[in-house]
Amino acid sequence: MTEVDNNAYFYERAEAELKLAQNAEHPAVVKAHYLLAGYYLDRVYGPGDAENSPAVPLPPAGEPLAQSDASKSPPA
Repeated sequence: MTEVDNNAYFYERAEAELKLAQNAEHPAVVKAHYLLAGYYLDRVYGPGDAENSPAVPLPPAGEPLAQSDASKSPPA
């Protein structure tokens, strides 16, 4: 696979992750898809100013990507 093929693949994966994020309802799922899209875009365009850093920083090990908000639950 050439670099052009790799870039096209990673760009398509980023687009797919963005669509999944837009259709997701749970905040943690939305954030996970945007995080993955950022990694794929980094593969296409490079990591930017900070070498080898993700587009969106990961939380410290063991912490969730997002907190669930019980107040957003539909009434019973």
